[in-house]
Amino acid sequence: MRPGFTCVRKWLAGVMLAALALGAHGVRAAGDASAGYETVRPSLVKVWAFDRSGRPTESGTGVVVDSNAQRSLVLTASHVVAGAAGIRIDVGRDLHDLAARVMRTGPRDLTLLTVDRGGLHAARFAPRQRPVVEGNIVAVAGYVKNDELIGVVGQEPRVLFPGTISSRPENGIYLELENVHVEEGLSGGPVFDPESGEILGIVTSRTSDRRGGFADSGALVVGPFLAANDVAAGGPPPPPPQAPIRIVPPRPLPPVATLAPALVIAVPPAARDRDSGSEIVSWRGSELQPKRFVYQRGGCSIAVTVDVSSLEFVVAHQALVQPRHRGALLGITVAQRAAASGACEDVADEEPAGGAYDPTAMSFDGHHVTMRFVYAGAGGAADRFPSDASLDANLDGDTVTATVQFFARDWTGSIAIPLVRTALAAVSSTW
Repeated sequence: MRPGFTCVRKWLAGVMLAALALGAHGVRAAGDASAGYETVRPSLVKVWAFDRSGRPTESGTGVVVDSNAQRSLVLTASHVVAGAAGIRIDVGRDLHDLAARVMRTGPRDLTLLTVDRGGLHAARFAPRQRPVVEGNIVAVAGYVKNDELIGVVGQEPRVLFPGTISSRPENGIYLELENVHVEEGLSGGPVFDPESGEILGIVTSRTSDRRGGFADSGALVVGPFLAANDVAAGGPPPPPPQAPIRIVPPRPLPPVATLAPALVIAVPPAARDRDSGSEIVSWRGSELQPKRFVYQRGGCSIAVTVDVSSLEFVVAHQALVQPRHRGALLGITVAQRAAASGACEDVADEEPAGGAYDPTAMSFDGHHVTMRFVYAGAGGAADRFPSDASLDANLDGDTVTATVQFFARDWTGSIAIPLVRTALAAVSSTW
């Protein structure tokens, strides 16, 4: 073989290897969230809510949004700390059990906490003019519920990636997440750009199928809330790259007693519901009367009768309890009758059939309950039932009524249902 040809082959092989290496590096850079997580990680804290006897009742995630030499501000989800007698945050193994108090409760499901400890790392939010659209790849981070060892061994937050912005309900006020398993405890955690670490939203709830969740939009909800409280949704710019730091394995720590996971929410002795003295209350629909709706399709007048067969939800320590089985919150029966006319020849009467609905979002600010549902019954009968439903109720006052609204292909209708309050001694986390 000629020497010149051999040199050309070696040169081509080198170019190909370099290209493959660069290509592989590009895939790694775009295929993980390590860069973004490195930016957002120092701003994450664990949030604990305690009752009057000092027992933990709830836990979640918080994000440091402002810090000076004397105090820091932490943003979390309102339902994490609602009704708490005491609040504490954990930053890490060497900085934990810091007392916090509510500074301001905001719109949707946001609460701003103040901590008498300065020098914490404030997060950076994406600028308001940056668009967040369906299909964006995002990451989520935070502490799952009952991670009690954070203050002892420095347990790290969980990172969920890749997630997808699947929809933006109410013109982008909410961000719906898919393909990320949002666990309990991640409420208050950030939805962030996997490359820059800039926060795009704050997690508020998870979907019933555990395939995703909902977040309040950073640009439309979180940013304005912080600005109204004189908090710049920014934080310091990212530091310049530094040389790798050599990691020295930590010395083993002596055993320390830790908190036990609370698998059942029990009633604190000093807790007081307005009527019953309990902080765990079941709200159940009463006087469930069928309601008839009439709509037109192709000149045919069709009557649909909706009977809410079951409606119940549980509030424990000022937070909604997520059900674990299908149709636990809302069940209905639907019947259909078509008018006797030529336009209705192809529309069959249908006898009553039952269907279940599962919540896709649940919100409670201590007074007002909002839920969104999706049909969860048999797939073959899905076209007979409204595809979506919602519930709104103000739990204040002597008489409480829930408005349940249904959304179908051709019609939309609502039913007002009185609610009955029943005090409970305890509620299992798997009800």
